[in-house]
Amino acid sequence: MRIAPNATLTATLCAAVLLLSVPPARAASTAFSDGVFVNSDWTLVIEGLNGGGTASGFQSLTGGNPVEYRRVNNTTNSAIGTGVSNTVFGAHFRSGAVFNPGVGGALLSVDFSAATIRVAGGVQAYGLALRQGGVIYYGPGFLNPTAFGTWTTTTQTGLVAANFDAAAPGVQTPDFGVTGGPIEFGFSSANSTSVGGGGGTTQGGIDNWSVTLQYDRATAVDAVSWGRLKHLYWR
Repeated sequence: MRIAPNATLTATLCAAVLLLSVPPARAASTAFSDGVFVNSDWTLVIEGLNGGGTASGFQSLTGGNPVEYRRVNNTTNSAIGTGVSNTVFGAHFRSGAVFNPGVGGALLSVDFSAATIRVAGGVQAYGLALRQGGVIYYGPGFLNPTAFGTWTTTTQTGLVAANFDAAAPGVQTPDFGVTGGPIEFGFSSANSTSVGGGGGTTQGGIDNWSVTLQYDRATAVDAVSWGRLKHLYWR
């Protein structure tokens, strides 16, 4: 049976709603890293634009920074006579490097760091790669060193969803909110031909891969729901 609320209960309800509208800040962080690159820990997905190409990745036991590293080879198909540029993306994902905003809380930002090297052929463009709902998103790219055999570390901080885009036409960004679904983390390596240019193979490598996530635990907390408050109000 519904009864009219009294003044005390109304005041209590209003106070509860006010508290719920301003949840406490619960910032937290978690990190993924790899400096060994066991082959079974990594998977590779190849995407391309126009004529595309192929890519490969595998563990090298020596020559890293300092020891093991992941060797990365990209081959672009020839674009001669096509009037377009061919691009190949190799998206490499680390097993277990998964974060679910619906469980942990909304992602606030992502920091990425890696050392890269040029082994043979032209330079490669590296960056952080995400996969959510089967779609791969690529972060801001950077080139490995122009000098051969030199390791250089690149760090990117404060990356947000708007810093990522998918290879398909149009702007597509991941969902860092609590309804977005699990996000897998890895890295990408890409190469392109010139417009109408010939194809070729580049060889490089990556080491000391590190991803740090800042997230808001408050958004994942199951606080008192409006349904429960309503139950108290109308009982």
